[in-house]
Amino acid sequence: MNYYGYILEPDLITGSQTGAMIQASLSRMYKEDRFLGGYQHTEGDLTYIDTSEGDVAHFTGREWILRGETKVYELVYHGGLIKE
Repeated sequence: MNYYGYILEPDLITGSQTGAMIQASLSRMYKEDRFLGGYQHTEGDLTYIDTSEGDVAHFTGREWILRGETKVYELVYHGGLIKE
């Protein structure tokens, strides 16, 4: 898997807040025995959204965080099996 994320609005969210929201969201998603997107999680005024296409063999996706209605963080990822 390869991924690249960045803060879009540094005046509205810190790196620490971003990391905490991602960790909380992914922990909840993984507890559902899920890996790929179609997931949304809200805490306070932050909403984490993850979307993806494909399956574990070949996938692409995007995750982002909203503060209210403003997109403050975004990450793009892709990956798949190297050898089946």
